[in-house]
Amino acid sequence: MQEFILLQTTGNERTNAVLRAAIGIFELAFPGQIRACYIEGSYADQSAVFTSDLDLVIVLKGDASSNLARAEALAQHCCALSVVELDIGVADENKLAVGVPPYFKMGSILIYGEDIRDRLPLVALSQWTRDRMHSSLWRTVHLFNRPPVIRYPLAYPDPSGEFYGYDRRKLRLPDGEEVNCTRDLIRLTGWSATALLAYRAGRYVTRKSECHVAYRESFQDEWGQLLEDIYVYCRNKWHYLLPTDPAERRKLRQICVRTLAFENYFLLVYKEFLLSELQAEDVEGKRMALWVLDQITYQDEEIEGVVASAKTAQE
Repeated sequence: MQEFILLQTTGNERTNAVLRAAIGIFELAFPGQIRACYIEGSYADQSAVFTSDLDLVIVLKGDASSNLARAEALAQHCCALSVVELDIGVADENKLAVGVPPYFKMGSILIYGEDIRDRLPLVALSQWTRDRMHSSLWRTVHLFNRPPVIRYPLAYPDPSGEFYGYDRRKLRLPDGEEVNCTRDLIRLTGWSATALLAYRAGRYVTRKSECHVAYRESFQDEWGQLLEDIYVYCRNKWHYLLPTDPAERRKLRQICVRTLAFENYFLLVYKEFLLSELQAEDVEGKRMALWVLDQITYQDEEIEGVVASAKTAQE
């Protein structure tokens, strides 16, 4: 297989080799159809730790709708074979012209092909807010295997666990061993904070490292310190792994206690957001809110009443 030269590297030969191999496989499968390849996340901003996953975005030229299913299946195959934790997203160039997220437009790095970010608009703040708020609810339910019925207040994913179930996610170490980790804890809190920043402060967040800083700049509440602790300890000090030192395990357990409180805070704000979407005149916002509530049941009398009225109005 031809070895493709990266326009920029990750600074790690192992991850560079994974990127070259993935690009080569896609070029063989879709010859002449790749517009660009980008990396996102910690390898893009040079903050990666040894347990960081590798985020690759492959943009197919023009209207690639007929090829997306095959390309996404190939991406899953590449990720399964990768020697590092790899996440490949496949994008349709034409659809990107509608608007791209801030972490792609301002936080990614071109590693192959033609850079098209300058001609792609940033997604509208209203659309970004809806996506982040609704997808954060999805993470609340699905990341920790909660039932698809939401009732305030939430309980721990696993009340009997040392870390209350927030450590269920498996992480594959360089030697192939799989261990429990806090990657999903970090994802949950980081994306929920990003949603709150969009909804209540009108701010985009480009990188994980910016999230707790932007939050503390925007809000004077207790959650900024939690977000900073999660970033400093869970990511930077413990590298997503569960610490072995007893004092540090107690620290992580306390972080998990505060995480449940933060989840319940988000749920209260999400209810406010959901009611505003259902009662507003914005057809797209209402449609999206009703779709989410078809997937996840929010057991709340006020929401149930507004949903019933909205569905009646649609009939």
